[in-house]
Amino acid sequence: MLDEVRLKAALAEQRKWGGRLGRVVVEMGFVDETVMCRLLAQQLRLETIALDGAKLPERITEHLRLDLAERYGVFPVAADTGNNTLSVASSDPTNVEALQELEFATGLKITPMVATASAIDRAIRRHYFGESVSSSSAATPGELGLSETTYELDQLMAAPAASPRPPTARPVAVPAPPAPLESEALRKEIAILREQVDGMEGIISSQVRALRSLLELLIEAGLLTREEYLERIHRHE
Repeated sequence: MLDEVRLKAALAEQRKWGGRLGRVVVEMGFVDETVMCRLLAQQLRLETIALDGAKLPERITEHLRLDLAERYGVFPVAADTGNNTLSVASSDPTNVEALQELEFATGLKITPMVATASAIDRAIRRHYFGESVSSSSAATPGELGLSETTYELDQLMAAPAASPRPPTARPVAVPAPPAPLESEALRKEIAILREQVDGMEGIISSQVRALRSLLELLIEAGLLTREEYLERIHRHE
């Protein structure tokens, strides 16, 4: 899934910030989260589960406390009281310590399944908090009516450092309180917009981290020095 340059960039990012390599390459935007989930399941010979569309047993959350689900990033999907087992969806089933601690806390034998971290987060919000959440593709720039800007490495090196400017104060019009039905529709619209903003922030963060790692990789390889990089920036100021 990765060429040598991206793999080295991801390894450099992992050395700097820690974490598992699979999570790093997903956060950097090198591998799609769903693809990573499928590959991980194949490697570990585990089942995958698409939580967004899965029909789960009623009151399944009673088998796992909310604090445990949030702490370990898991979600209960099936319980077999006769065999004293609990199946949980996890984005990192290789974390044996977490699974052992879940077994100790629940008194049940834990059977892991593989799901994406974002789907687990949505399932927790939906089933524990009662939020109306969905796997939103609206977080992509195209569906927001925006064009996603990508940068080549030479553009990164040539870009002048921008001086931050204080925001300009603008008058804000205070709308009249909405009617009850409009208020409910407004809350739903705000929730959708919040998901879209979160998605956009993730895209920007992934690009910045990837570009920063590629730059550090060039410097470590001796193909570029920090002085040359800074000199090129100042030249375009």
